[in-house]
Amino acid sequence: MIKKQTVWVIMTKDRKRIAKGTPRNRHMVDLDDETDKKRYLTYSSPCKAYSAFVTNGFYGVNNNQRQNLLEVVEVEITMEFK
Repeated sequence: MIKKQTVWVIMTKDRKRIAKGTPRNRHMVDLDDETDKKRYLTYSSPCKAYSAFVTNGFYGVNNNQRQNLLEVVEVEITMEFK
């Protein structure tokens, strides 16, 4: 059985970093960093994702510049159950 789900994530505009961690301990992590084991932060709507980076900060991102650096990106998650 295969399940597909559309969710929204927060990424930098150059699409090199993505939001990971927990809602209270969020980081922007390089996409190619395979050693990082934090979970991806996903949101059920683009409004919730936008609100998450406008009202709350990230470690490693200057709060004054986050709106110019970050954007909401629609992604599709595919899960295959065996």
